Amino acid sequence: MKKKFVLVVDNNTRDSFQAGMILQNFGYSVTTVKTAEEALEFISIAVPSLIIMELGLPGMHGYDLLARIKKEPSLGKMPVIVQTSLPDIKVQDRCNEAGCVLYLKKPVNAESLYRAVQEAIEPTPRKNVRIPTYIKGSIDGSGTGAEFVTVLSSKGMFVKTLHPRPTGAKLMVSFVLNKKIIKVEAQVLYSYAFGEGPARDPGMGMKFVTISPDDQALIQTYIQENIDISAASANPR
Repeated sequence: MKKKFVLVVDNNTRDSFQAGMILQNFGYSVTTVKTAEEALEFISIAVPSLIIMELGLPGMHGYDLLARIKKEPSLGKMPVIVQTSLPDIKVQDRCNEAGCVLYLKKPVNAESLYRAVQEAIEPTPRKNVRIPTYIKGSIDGSGTGAEFVTVLSSKGMFVKTLHPRPTGAKLMVSFVLNKKIIKVEAQVLYSYAFGEGPARDPGMGMKFVTISPDDQALIQTYIQENIDISAASANPR
């Protein structure tokens, strides 16, 4: 699907880089700037789906940036998440009154950031973290070599295939995680033929119907490992 665009405004290089890396790994397009002035200049060219901003910015303060955004008729409905190191409860109240949709206190872990962004801009927020991946799979034991799991969560997956099945179909899908074969029964929630879907790729969004506790735990571990890698790569020692 077309990536939604997030603008991160933070003069702390580590924090902005971390947020950007995590969001990119969750499938969002991200640009980072260091000042409110840079943010306003950027917004005048391309309006993002969401702004994540620090309050303590050099030059124009984050409060003033938030106020400027909310006063613009074309930007008033654009959601803003405040992610700040300022812990005062009065600060949070002031931000909420000014129009921010969520207030996060640093440090913010990857899972919390994912859920905050989902709540802010997705029409149907996902409770379960999903990650992009590219794992060769097999459907009903007859893989053609062109089936791949491209999105994975603890409750389901998207399978890219040249032969998508109809909505409602129940299929056995297998793929390998950490050298172990995972076998699940999954039901097709939606199906796209070639050129039909938002990403123009054929495939099926599926939910797990039957899965062993061991396989479920392995999938959850795999997802958490990928989240941890994202956070670690954004926090080089």
